[in-house]
Amino acid sequence: MNKIYGKIIPLNLLFFLILFIITSQNTTVFGQDDQSDNNNNIFRTIPNNISGITCDKVEHLVYHNHTKLIINIQNETHNIPAGVGIIPNNCIFWLHTHDDSGIIHIESPIRTEFSLDQFFKVWDNFDNSTFIENILKNDILANVSMISENSTQSMSVNYKNTILENNAIITIDFANKSKD
Repeated sequence: MNKIYGKIIPLNLLFFLILFIITSQNTTVFGQDDQSDNNNNIFRTIPNNISGITCDKVEHLVYHNHTKLIINIQNETHNIPAGVGIIPNNCIFWLHTHDDSGIIHIESPIRTEFSLDQFFKVWDNFDNSTFIENILKNDILANVSMISENSTQSMSVNYKNTILENNAIITIDFANKSKD
């Protein structure tokens, strides 16, 4: 009889230990963390609509595209930060990033074209550096190249009007722009 009880008690302890570990794991949605108290103050001033792009409780899949954006400043790549357009545990803008790979996620409830200018305006609300603010203030011509499913283009244009096409790779080269 003691041999049976001797095996049952350690098994019960092991079961409860495993149950505790499983239930205490962080179960948050990708791109959203559990620091809502810290983030509430940061995101309190962001409007719910930026340049026609709204922040909704869910990601939409009616129009679902991805565009890779590469920004070069004086021959150095400037990273696009993770979490642009995402207010953790609250809402997500139709144009957003999940990580710093440069992939812009376009997830909209309507089929329409979106521009770099719209993405930059969303980004500006999530970034306290002057980098995007300076880009938005100035109508700077830049060398823009875009590789898409149907064509490859290279032009010197006002990049803000560049349309975010599905699976396109857009490279903006600011040869003489400051990194600030």
